[in-house]
Amino acid sequence: MEMQKFYTHLGRLLYSVAMADGEVQDEEMQELYRLVISELSDENLFNQEEVNVFYTEFEFEALMDKNESREEAFASFLNYFDNNYNAFTPHMKKVTVHAVEQIANSFDGIVEEEQQMIDELNARLKMF
Repeated sequence: MEMQKFYTHLGRLLYSVAMADGEVQDEEMQELYRLVISELSDENLFNQEEVNVFYTEFEFEALMDKNESREEAFASFLNYFDNNYNAFTPHMKKVTVHAVEQIANSFDGIVEEEQQMIDELNARLKMF
């Protein structure tokens, strides 16, 4: 699995969750930055020394600029996962779900739309 594509699609996923209530809140952006700096830069995720997690942030911001639909962004991540599920380690799945939950919880807790996305993501990740 190419790490750049993983982090790009993770940015799509996190954007879709942040947009679940119709707009990206400042708190969600701050949480994205915190995740990129402190949690997503896990070198063990790919067993490589250099991991450019900023692709997650770049993709998230690009989708905001384009006002991309959350449904399309979410479907894009699920499609990516379906095509690459065999390369997702249990640790990668755990980090992905954790990041989604952190974004969802960063503004007024997890709302119904976000919870539905989290549930669908968890179900998909557990299928493989």
